[in-house]
Amino acid sequence: MPELVRSVVSRFQVFLKDRRQSPRLRVRLLFDVAIQRAHGSGALKRRQTVQGHTRDISVNGLAMLVPQVHLEGHHLAASGRELQVQLDMGGGVSISMLVVPRRYERLEEAELGCNYLIGARIVSISEADQIRYLNFINERLANAA
Repeated sequence: MPELVRSVVSRFQVFLKDRRQSPRLRVRLLFDVAIQRAHGSGALKRRQTVQGHTRDISVNGLAMLVPQVHLEGHHLAASGRELQVQLDMGGGVSISMLVVPRRYERLEEAELGCNYLIGARIVSISEADQIRYLNFINERLANAA
C-alpha cells in the first residue's frame, strides 16, 4: 500500500510543479549498483550488485531502472542509504559515483525487465569522472537542440 501512495503522490506532483532544476538527458545507460559499505575490519567481501539502466540523467542526478529494490536483505532506496554506481558510458568507458536515493516507485509496467524506478542525487564523483560525465551530457544536449 505505501508504494501505491508514493506512486500517486509522485504523479500528482507533476501536475503541481516540475521540481527538477537541471535539464534531463533521456538516455539508456547500463549500470551496476551496490550498497556502499563503511570501511570496517579490512576483510574483503565480494559485494553483490544489481544491474539496471538509466531512464534519464542530469548534472545532479539520475533516474535508475532496476529489476528489484532489495539487495543483501537491504532496501536500496532506504532513507540516507548511499549507493555505489558503476555507470557504463559506452565505448569501454565507465564512471563510478556515489548516489543517495531521493525517491522510488514501483512501475505499473516493467521496462526491459525493470520493475522499479529510483531517483538519486549524485553526492560524490571523482574529478576525472565528473568531467567525462558532464561532457557526455553537454554533447548530447547540444546535439538534441
